[in-house]
Amino acid sequence: MKTLSVALVLLCSLPAAAFAGERQDADLALEHARTSVQAAEHADAAQNASADLNVAHESLATAEGAYDRHHWVETIFAADRASADADLAAARARQARAEAATAEIETTVRTLRNELGVAGG
Repeated sequence: MKTLSVALVLLCSLPAAAFAGERQDADLALEHARTSVQAAEHADAAQNASADLNVAHESLATAEGAYDRHHWVETIFAADRASADADLAAARARQARAEAATAEIETTVRTLRNELGVAGG
């Protein structure tokens, strides 16, 4: 009888453990999403990838709303989308800065070649 009681207690505790695990996963995913969005903002994504950053903000808001409703799985999915969109926005912002720097260097090289009278390709 004691074995049956222990088995029953363990069986009843499984959903609670799964629930706690999902909530922890949701907490981690939400924190990662917030960090990713902040990193994109610091990478000047608002200037160079505003559409992607807006989508990241919307997904983050969806994740936070799902978290408030205790919908852990929905929170995880929306937070993962927010992280991915924020990472994309940050990458596009870095790309825009790199392209601007490249264009500036090309202009400088062209100017120097003209000053030196050297034909460039």
